[in-house]
Parts: sequence; structure tokens; C-alpha cells
Amino acid sequence: MAPLAGAAVAACMILLFLLVPCAQGQGQPPEAPEEAWAEGQPPEASEDALTMLLSEGGCGAFAGLVAATAGVGDTFREQIGSDLGLTILCPDDEAVGTFIPRFHSLNVDEQVAVLLYHGLTMAYSEELLSWVHWEVSTLDGEQMLTIPHHRGRVILSPWPPSSRNKARITKTVVDNDHLAVYLIDAVLIPTEPKKLDFFWDFLGPLLLVIAGVLALFLLWHALVYVWSLVCRLRRWCKDRATAYVSPARVTPHGQQEH
Repeated sequence: MAPLAGAAVAACMILLFLLVPCAQGQGQPPEAPEEAWAEGQPPEASEDALTMLLSEGGCGAFAGLVAATAGVGDTFREQIGSDLGLTILCPDDEAVGTFIPRFHSLNVDEQVAVLLYHGLTMAYSEELLSWVHWEVSTLDGEQMLTIPHHRGRVILSPWPPSSRNKARITKTVVDNDHLAVYLIDAVLIPTEPKKLDFFWDFLGPLLLVIAGVLALFLLWHALVYVWSLVCRLRRWCKDRATAYVSPARVTPHGQQEH
């Protein structure tokens, strides 16, 4: 019996040591998403962590579109883990709600392009963003964003600039070395690429050059013609003056003959 009792006591002790750490872990509050990104190194960029971060920052509708659109979330998380980091320009729920009908009318590629257009290829801190006055690259890969400033406020606009599609930064959600998230008041829409026009893009410049050369040729001939008219007019005037003014003729006897 003694050996059995000792074995039972040992088993109880082992079970007790296993349960104590678990109880301590359950008693601690979960770490907030913003706190998880507050350090210089990025935590594990899981889909749930990024979605929760954006949702608590005031753009849950945009986070839902990112999670539901294939490839967008993976691109965001991959960029977060890069050396340059990521900036997310996150439209608020009101702006996304207004844009939803148009978003669903786009094809899959266009939806991906719109969402990736709200990601910049590096983490722009608030201080750095205040100094940016030029075009910046987006995760869309083909489109640029301009960041002008007006009365101390940061304005976002597609490139080339469009007066009908601008957004303002209203809140900073996260700002660190690997991830910067800013809440904006409108959905940014990439500028539609200009359709290729064979006539104006190829033949147009050539026709303009030919027209310029022809205009110079005609101008030169016009100047030559005008100069010839001036020379003829001077000759005619000289001849007429000679005809009216004849020199005096002197006779052999010294008398003048008119």
C-alpha cells in the first residue's frame, strides 16, 4: 500500500504543477492590438490581428473588404514584414458604406486594385508624412498618390490630381517602424488609365511637326515676296522721280536750254 500511496502523491504533485501556469495565463487580460504593434518589431501579422486592429481603429467595413477579397490581406501582411513596412490609409465606415454599391459593381481585379491603392509601400510616420509633398507609390503597383498639404492638414489625392476624389486624414490609429495606419474620410479611387488613341498618340505629333515645317516654309516665302514688292516699289519711285526731274542742258554758246 505504501508504494501505491507514494505514487498517488507524486501524480497529484505533477498535475498541480501543470495546472498552475495555465491558471495564471487565464487570469491575464489579452493584449490590445494597438499595444501589440507599439514595439519596434512587428508581432505575428495574422489575419485576425490585422482585422481587429483596423476594426478598433474605426474602419471595420474596410477591414471586412480586405478579409473578403482574395490576396489583399496577404499582400498587406507581407509588406508589414518587409524592411520598409506598410502604411494603410483606412477609410472610415461611413465612407465605405457609401462606396459599397460601386465596389460590388467592379470586377475582381478592379476590387483588388482599389483596396491595394490604400496601402503605401513604406511605413510613413506622422512626422515623415508632414514633410511629404510629392507622389508616393501604392501597393497597386501602377498608380501613385499625391500628398499635398492645406492649412496644416494632409490631403490625399490620386495622380494625376482629381478635385472629385480627395481624402483627409482624420485620425492616427498606429504609428511605428513597421506599420502606420491612418483613418481617412473618403475612399480613394485610382485614376482610370488613359485609353490609347492611335491617331493622337502616334500620328498626332508627326502631323504637328509637318504642319510646323510647312508654316515656316510659307512664312519664308511670304517674307521673300514682301521684300521683292518693297524693292520693286523703291525702283518704281526712283524711276518716276527721274522722269519728273530732268537735268539742265547747256548750249555751246553758254546759254542754258530747258
